[in-house]
Amino acid sequence: MKEHFIRLFTYNHWANHRYFDFFKTIPTEKIPHRIHLLVSHVLTAQKLWLTRIKGNPDLSIHIWEILPWETLEKLSVENTKNWLNYLQNSNQEEFDRIMSYQNFQKVDYENIVSDIIIQCINHATYHRAQYAILLRQQDIAPPNTDFITFAREFDSNLALG
Repeated sequence: MKEHFIRLFTYNHWANHRYFDFFKTIPTEKIPHRIHLLVSHVLTAQKLWLTRIKGNPDLSIHIWEILPWETLEKLSVENTKNWLNYLQNSNQEEFDRIMSYQNFQKVDYENIVSDIIIQCINHATYHRAQYAILLRQQDIAPPNTDFITFAREFDSNLALG
């Protein structure tokens, strides 16, 4: 399970940075505002989930606040390093642990840590599909971020930067 989660977060990093590299090739004003909001949302949510898992939820994180592009790219790298470090140092018992937390509406929930890990990856993939739709609506072809493309291209020396 650990290796699978590490692979998924490596894929997540690869896909995010395909978009960051792509966004640098087009004028900022051509990037729909909604994409900027969604990129911020995904990255701040991933950071928040990890702080919850570790038992010190950072309630200063605003998951619907737009952050500058430069900050987002750095946050993406930071998130990947933090998630990979957490995953490397975890075991099946940790992944099976039931975790209690509160959402922003102060509603209490419990979930298995492995389900939260999967949520973080699926959430990002879901929103990257939205980026693609929004770009196509502007007649801009988005980058391919399919997992199978990652699997074909993946280099074990993937840089986190």
